[in-house]
Amino acid sequence: MNFFRNIDLAIFAIINERWTTPALDSFMIHATNQETGILIILAILVIFAVLGRRKGRIAAVSALLSFAVIDPLGHYVIKRIIARPRPCHLDIGRLLVSCGGGFAMPSLHSAASFGIFTAIVFHYGAKSAPLYLLALVVAYSRVYVGVHWPTDVLVGALYGTAVGLAFVAASKRIFFREKKTDEKAP
Repeated sequence: MNFFRNIDLAIFAIINERWTTPALDSFMIHATNQETGILIILAILVIFAVLGRRKGRIAAVSALLSFAVIDPLGHYVIKRIIARPRPCHLDIGRLLVSCGGGFAMPSLHSAASFGIFTAIVFHYGAKSAPLYLLALVVAYSRVYVGVHWPTDVLVGALYGTAVGLAFVAASKRIFFREKKTDEKAP
């Protein structure tokens, strides 16, 4: 276990202490800001819901439902079970934003980003895959600003993706089932 903890600490130090510049500091503070993230994600969901017609609305609803599960389940159940302290609670690394009072794993910023974008990408395919770049920036920013370990964002990304996929599967069963039935009718 120490081996993995040491790898996590080494990667954290590289991202949080070595690969830094004042310009990148400013960018990462904005990238990790919850209010900014919510506005960007809502704008993306509105664009898909309005321009994407029925498929866009289904993708947006799947994304919102993913978030509605990811955040409370992660905050009230998963984080409390794992109870991992944040690096900033241990006075490790540079802290560029407020530390936050909760536990570290999983990173719910990462989970929400990956869950929401998974719901869109799996409805729209490869042409919407660049949305994952936004999720990666959010995940990276959480380590960069000093509030999460690399494994927190990795676990958050996996958790969010799993929840997103569950809602994609459910929406495809519910909303696209009638299409298959209609195609088989004489």
